[in-house]
Amino acid sequence: MLQIAVINESTAISDADVKKMVPAFGSQWNKDLNSVWGVGDAAFTFSANKTAPASGSWWVVFLDDSDQASALAYHDLTNEGLPISKVFVKTILADKASLSVGATHEICEMAVDPWLNGAYQDIQGTFWAGEVCDPVEDTQYGYDIGGVLVTDFVTPSWFGHERAKGPIDFKGHAHAAFQVLTGGYAQKFDPQKGWQQVTGAQASRTIRGSKAAPGSRRERRARGWKNWKASGRRWR
Repeated sequence: MLQIAVINESTAISDADVKKMVPAFGSQWNKDLNSVWGVGDAAFTFSANKTAPASGSWWVVFLDDSDQASALAYHDLTNEGLPISKVFVKTILADKASLSVGATHEICEMAVDPWLNGAYQDIQGTFWAGEVCDPVEDTQYGYDIGGVLVTDFVTPSWFGHERAKGPIDFKGHAHAAFQVLTGGYAQKFDPQKGWQQVTGAQASRTIRGSKAAPGSRRERRARGWKNWKASGRRWR
């Protein structure tokens, strides 16, 4: 079974408060996300700050301040090439956002796209980045697990998969493939125009003239993985 270490290196949240979230992390991954995306089972374990996590484990790390402009949280790869989610506590609190929604956003996306290279092609030939929380990322679409607010996420139906049936997102807020809800966004690659960002109000059209910002998901997808940098978006 996959082992995921939850580590608190932040001075702005107690170990006890982080530990309260851990059961919800495991429940969402093993029950909700696994039932939709088949990510397999995972065991989440709180790891004390000065205790080395188990070798080969994936990490979820709570830190104080963001190390990337405008990023509240993001998922990436460690120096060993293993998935890691970073949650910036002081930055999130200053933005008046939800720590648990931010953490579960990254955990869900890390589960479905652990190597940061997933994309899905629609019938027009456009590729959509495999970020399963971005289109429904706003806190208002989250749901409760044991008193912990967790993120919503899209299903394969959101990507227009011909064999996919059922809800577009886990909580049923979206009603059509590729619909981006208010407060959310998505990134798509048009062979003629490159990576473009679509927001809730622009879900049915392209942002004209949009360029890939250095370090963004859409920009680094066009390059080799060794050159990837952390995203500058809020939840990544």
